Amino acid sequence: MASGYAWTDDEDHVAADAVTVSIGSDTRILKIAGLEFGTASAWVYWPGTMHHGEHIEPRAEGPFDDVGVALDYAAQMSALYGFNRVVVALQDEALWRDSWGELGSRLDIH
Repeated sequence: MASGYAWTDDEDHVAADAVTVSIGSDTRILKIAGLEFGTASAWVYWPGTMHHGEHIEPRAEGPFDDVGVALDYAAQMSALYGFNRVVVALQDEALWRDSWGELGSRLDIH
């Protein structure tokens, strides 16, 4: 993905034109204590939509222990159901790994 994934740290944001990969860690308290995050996991979500005259139900799948697999799955579901993109929702930007690809523009949410 040349331009990178659009992303947000607003966990409540839902992009109506995208499959969203939510990446987080259940060890957030460690960061508050000044320690590193634990292993990240991901959930994949897409909103309800119409595609080729067929209603597609909204769905959330996960957790995925391998974020790269979740991103690949999201890209497949985006293509299958006619969404425009994959968006990443990060619990914290420090969780992102370059091996997953590039982060593109941050979504401006107000």
